[in-house]
Amino acid sequence: MNVEANTLTLVSACTALVASIAGPVVQLVIARRQIGANLISANRQKWIEALRDHVAEVISLLSTGAFVKLAIARKDSGVTPGNVALLDKIQRLQLVRNKIVLLINPGEADHKALLDAIERPFARLWQEGEPDVIAAVEADIAAITGHAQTILKREWIRVKRGE
Repeated sequence: MNVEANTLTLVSACTALVASIAGPVVQLVIARRQIGANLISANRQKWIEALRDHVAEVISLLSTGAFVKLAIARKDSGVTPGNVALLDKIQRLQLVRNKIVLLINPGEADHKALLDAIERPFARLWQEGEPDVIAAVEADIAAITGHAQTILKREWIRVKRGE
């Protein structure tokens, strides 16, 4: 009986020792995973915000570019190709476009579709004699918006899930 009592006491003490060591270790592993997930979610959220801002800006600049191109085509508008404001818009448009290119993953189909949708109006703004550039650029803007919304929605869902 004395041996059984000692064995029972020893087993109880060992169980308490293992539990006191294993508990904090498990909590540490869980905390590390949670910190990693939170960091990834925060970075993804910043990426979403940056992409959304840049897509909005490129849409605005494309629209402005279409109107400027139309104004240049109309001889009575007073807008000339050497207009400094136009060159500033073109420079800004190129900058924002390049930021978007660097923010997205060209290996994903919807990201590639967004890039293609942005490139179409770029080419259109440089073409000579397009009869209705504003309507064409508005259609391009609708395509850009649709592709961007698809990407942003998917990424936002991933942020909410903590991926």
